[in-house]
Amino acid sequence: MRRFTDYFPLFLQLLKLRATKILFRLQPIDVCFFVTVRRELDDYFDPSIGSLLEGLDPRERRALYLNVLFADTDPTRHPSWGQNWVDRLTDTSSSYNVSGEQLAHLQAIEKDKDFHEKGVYDYIYALRACQVTNAPYIAIFEDDIILAEGWMTKTLKALADINHIVQNKTSWIYLRLFYTETALSWTSSDFAYRNMPLIFGLMMLLTIGCLLVLRRFPICHSYLDYPTVFVISLVCVPAFTALVYMMGKYNIMPLRGVVEMNTNGCCTQALVFPRAQVDDLVRYLEEKRGQTDLLIEEYAEQTGLTRYALAPPQLQHVGLKSSRGNADIHTQSTWAFWFEDNDPITLKREHEDLLRSKDIGNILQDHN
Repeated sequence: MRRFTDYFPLFLQLLKLRATKILFRLQPIDVCFFVTVRRELDDYFDPSIGSLLEGLDPRERRALYLNVLFADTDPTRHPSWGQNWVDRLTDTSSSYNVSGEQLAHLQAIEKDKDFHEKGVYDYIYALRACQVTNAPYIAIFEDDIILAEGWMTKTLKALADINHIVQNKTSWIYLRLFYTETALSWTSSDFAYRNMPLIFGLMMLLTIGCLLVLRRFPICHSYLDYPTVFVISLVCVPAFTALVYMMGKYNIMPLRGVVEMNTNGCCTQALVFPRAQVDDLVRYLEEKRGQTDLLIEEYAEQTGLTRYALAPPQLQHVGLKSSRGNADIHTQSTWAFWFEDNDPITLKREHEDLLRSKDIGNILQDHN
């Protein structure tokens, strides 16, 4: 992973020579807001921005408004603060624009490492900052990610699909672009897991029945004696059935396209909110402190709002150490395994196909 991220500074050097300042667009489709802080060890912000912009069609870039918040009370501590490439590649980059009293409070909670309060504050700040545009969708990203080529066209298609699915346009709260498959294990809501003894019993009985029928045929009789039948049915079949369960539900039934993910959605690496939901969510978060992702899930549960995810994940979490004090084992296990199966050639072809599609073409045309 270190060799991979080391590649991006070279890519960014090329972008510095070619990039021009993107002017403010009154009607972007999507506002992408990055919240970044100085990290003690590895810094992932540069490759995160590089992967976000790499491969975007000019129409996609014009439909995207990129805003960056340097969420340190002293932004000069961040290695990318004041860099020319940040100004050239983003539409807006800034630190806190708050009163002296608010800044003093932020400095205090930053010094105390009160991540539960500051993390929520930063998320609220990001959502509010995005509302100054007229974009119908607001995407909040963390700064330790790598995005796949074509992420924007696939996201636009997913948002269009959601609008076709839902009857009430205000019945959902977000589209998730990242999740970890480890959270999508077997649960009591799955029939096969809830009735595991029944599944094992049926598999053994079915196997015994089939083998005893086959034993009646002369060609099979000499091979299928009774000990063989019972070893296959009572040892081999249960062992292979257990192996199927151990493979995991996601490997057996992988998700594709837009799916409901009202439970087991993990983290806030990349969430896309419809603009209509932001005001109420902000009001809820203003009264809370804690883990931002859990608070958003709590709000969705209380309001009955549906949560969607785009499968497979469109980005990877590459952070090795949390900026919010979470245990390293939890941070490093936040990983999208199926993202690693992406093939660059396939991604590029899918991206080009979507750009040529009538639906995506119309969406981009309306906002250019």
